[in-house]
Parts: sequence; structure tokens; C-alpha cells
Amino acid sequence: MSAYLWKVTAKRAVGSKLPAGAWVEIVKNGTSAPPNQREITQAIESKYGIKIPNGTPTSCFEMIKAK
Repeated sequence: MSAYLWKVTAKRAVGSKLPAGAWVEIVKNGTSAPPNQREITQAIESKYGIKIPNGTPTSCFEMIKAK
């Protein structure tokens, strides 16, 4: 099974707590699909200890798959 590493960076401030440029890394197993909204939210909560607004679109984030 393949694993893929994604770096997800906020393009602009999200809510009042996550500044533009904040980033997280997400490992996806078995699929090369980009992270979904739930995975991004969980990673941000885990790394920064903050909650971002529900319904924050994935278009607020730049997603780059590691090579």
C-alpha cells in the first residue's frame, strides 16, 4: 500500500485564529487524492490546538504532494 505526504498551507487567514502561511503535513495511505476538509481540520487542531470554522473550503489551502 502506498502512502503520500501532503503539505497543506493556508493561502489566507482562516477565521480569526489561523494566519496565512500556517501549514500542516498530512499522510494519506492507499490513495493519492488530496486531503479533504475533515482531514485538514483535524491536522490543524492537532498541530496548533485551534478550531477553524466548519465549512471552511479546501480552496483556502494550497496542497502540495511531496515527491
